[in-house]
Amino acid sequence: MKLREIIVKNFRCLVDVVIPISDTTVLAGENNSGKTALLEALGIALPRSTVGRRTPFNEYDYHMVKTSDSPQTSEGIVIELWFREDAPDEWPNSLIQALNDIIQTDPVMDLDSIGLRLSSKYDGTAKEIVTKWEFLALDGQPLGGKGASPGNLIKFLLYIRLFYLSALRDSDDEFSPRSQFWGRILRDLKISEELKKTLTEELTTINDALLTADPRIEQVRASLDKVQKIMVMGTGQKTSIQALPLKPWDLMSKSQVVIKARGTEIDLPLARHGQGMQSLAILFLFQSYIDVLLKPSFQPDTEAILALEEPEAHLHPQATRALATNLSEVKSQKIISSHSPYFIQEIPFTQIRLLRRDGSSSKVFYVKRFFTGKVPETQELLDFCTNNASKFAYHTGTSTLSVSGRMEKKEYRDLLTIYSGQIEVHTELKRLRDESRLYLSDNDLADLHTYAKRIRGEILFACAWLLCEGQSEYLLLRYLAELLGKSLDQAGVAVIDFQNNGSPGAFVGLARAFEIPWIMVCDNDDEGNKFIKQVKDRGLTDEEINELIRPLPKKGVDLELFLVKNGFALEYRQILAERNVSLSKKEAEVGFKDEIASRIKTDKIGYTIALIKKLRSAGADESRVPEFLGTAIKDIIAKVV
Repeated sequence: MKLREIIVKNFRCLVDVVIPISDTTVLAGENNSGKTALLEALGIALPRSTVGRRTPFNEYDYHMVKTSDSPQTSEGIVIELWFREDAPDEWPNSLIQALNDIIQTDPVMDLDSIGLRLSSKYDGTAKEIVTKWEFLALDGQPLGGKGASPGNLIKFLLYIRLFYLSALRDSDDEFSPRSQFWGRILRDLKISEELKKTLTEELTTINDALLTADPRIEQVRASLDKVQKIMVMGTGQKTSIQALPLKPWDLMSKSQVVIKARGTEIDLPLARHGQGMQSLAILFLFQSYIDVLLKPSFQPDTEAILALEEPEAHLHPQATRALATNLSEVKSQKIISSHSPYFIQEIPFTQIRLLRRDGSSSKVFYVKRFFTGKVPETQELLDFCTNNASKFAYHTGTSTLSVSGRMEKKEYRDLLTIYSGQIEVHTELKRLRDESRLYLSDNDLADLHTYAKRIRGEILFACAWLLCEGQSEYLLLRYLAELLGKSLDQAGVAVIDFQNNGSPGAFVGLARAFEIPWIMVCDNDDEGNKFIKQVKDRGLTDEEINELIRPLPKKGVDLELFLVKNGFALEYRQILAERNVSLSKKEAEVGFKDEIASRIKTDKIGYTIALIKKLRSAGADESRVPEFLGTAIKDIIAKVV
């Protein structure tokens, strides 16, 4: 039983967010963007027990902005969790029978689901904050009858166990007898009575041998024996000293994990290894707990959810990447927050949820695999969905039409015809069609995964993207920004050379999915026109195209010719001469600048590096920045401010 959706309202900075959850979900974003808040909201909604606390929230959990705000004036916290099947009949019969009163079945898709809502709001009549858990129908309304029984929550929590590992993980705590994993494993050890007796006898023998090894120990024991005489305890027993715990549990409680240090034969306690090693050990201790204790101790169908903060803590880049690629070894559903670009670059885009602050609240962005709209049910619509089942589906309980892909013109017209004359429905269908243009195909994602892997972490932590064709443009734009006194890194702008990392259309689609501001600069030649068409096909308006797509001035111009014609011909002539490259045309002849451009195209990156080096040595300033490129740099930075 997997968690598939989290809805949070008015919990700290999470004012109104809906987040789809996959088997592995990674939360990325700047500090204070709501990553920890989301994990803690999940922990509050799925407690180990609901006994003993009137409310699991404190006053600062309620979203407040003004000094006059308070939990009493708040609209109230809502945390809603939806557990759904991915395929019909996925959940076992034993679970279905145990939770039958709260399971809801989609009549069209034949998928079972359980919706749980935790709400907390001030009740003016009761003059107190009322907190309650409720199970939900498919339309989001609380269940009545047997579904409203308080005992349902107790039964439900037997099948879902949430474990939260914060960023401040301490191996001394996690491997202590009191820890949530190690301690429970130790306490659950199954040792037969016969073996206990044998172990106790052997431990007693070893203990006695240690005590007789030095006669001074007996002197200490005899001195301590006077305590009984003074207190008149009357037991008639001599005081003894235990050098070893004589019970197996006491012995195991003092056990520790040791790992052989690299390059030595010495076994060092875990606490004497680096923080990275300790952090990893705690993570995989959780997996041991799942294997050893969770399944045997709870219901056979119990699912574990691991909420994990910053798994990359204290790890070097290669270890961080290795951990990300081996997350599948942790056999549970995982919701992970991370600040590491090295970790993020190994995570598929479809598993990433990007959190970003917007004033006092946060927004969540992700690559959508389907898009939804509310339209009334008609038989014609149901028939349309049946005939186009690979892309369209309709949920009767919530009156929701979903499309898994880009809605084509014919499909859009067919839907408009079904609702002929219904202006409000037409408006909703138009919104759904426009939104579906954000869809990234499997090929798009494959290209982005393959080519953009190197820069994925960087670009998802950026505030804006400046798209350009290749590495020459990448180097040049960063240098020109430096001349303008505007550091792109400091502004949070990532320069993406899309030709080496995929297609511009895919990057624009990704930027729109994550709502990352962008501008694209490209050549004004046939190749540049192909790039522009890819971007236009993403459903941009004419206004967006004119603002965001910046082909070089004048048709037929590429970067090299643009630079030669915009003030850098002298530097390029000097560089060519230094490389013993001669020109057939003279400066006054027609085609002279075209010949220079054609020569530097033979080694675009090399000549760009040489140009930048020459400009640096000459102490170039912002007056050397071509107006066209300078405007693009200033405009993208302005989108961040």
